[in-house]
Amino acid sequence: MAAAAMQERESESLKSTAEFSIRRAQSWDIPLLEYVERSAADIFRTVNLGFLADGDTVDPAALRAMAQANHLWVATNNFDQPIGFVGGEYLSGNFHIVEISVAKEFQGKGVGKALMTTMVEHISREGYKSITLTTYRNLPWNGPWYSRLGFFEVNAHDMGRDYLDLLDSEAQHGLDVRSRCVMRKIL
Repeated sequence: MAAAAMQERESESLKSTAEFSIRRAQSWDIPLLEYVERSAADIFRTVNLGFLADGDTVDPAALRAMAQANHLWVATNNFDQPIGFVGGEYLSGNFHIVEISVAKEFQGKGVGKALMTTMVEHISREGYKSITLTTYRNLPWNGPWYSRLGFFEVNAHDMGRDYLDLLDSEAQHGLDVRSRCVMRKIL
């Protein structure tokens, strides 16, 4: 009994000290997500991929489309300002993550995992059976992180033309496809 009461107090303490919350994106969030994405991408400078931090961000029109489809979630700070987001769309029968970004100062604090957990809960209720993404295979905050969340690498050829086209598009934007991969999580 005492252990249960102590656990309940600890749980309440965690809720009251949370530095962020997750919600569906609203139209007013869209212009703020570029900052989040640029801040998040700054980590790529540490591995000689600085061009990613300086490159294009997700098109605001694409973000609006994801938000209108209820496929864009934001993590917000205590002032309801976005500090992270995850968004995706339908691709060849899968829910495909287009982008997940967490502002640099909030990385490593569970924000990305919370965004992914929320997204999985929502798309599972929509009837999706799997989630896909493309990522760097060996960067610690990419492939290995997704693996810890239940994703596994799949052959792009086995996934179909849309995935091959996606990797081709990434190559045209300067990403080294030899270090990139498609990952999938079965729900």
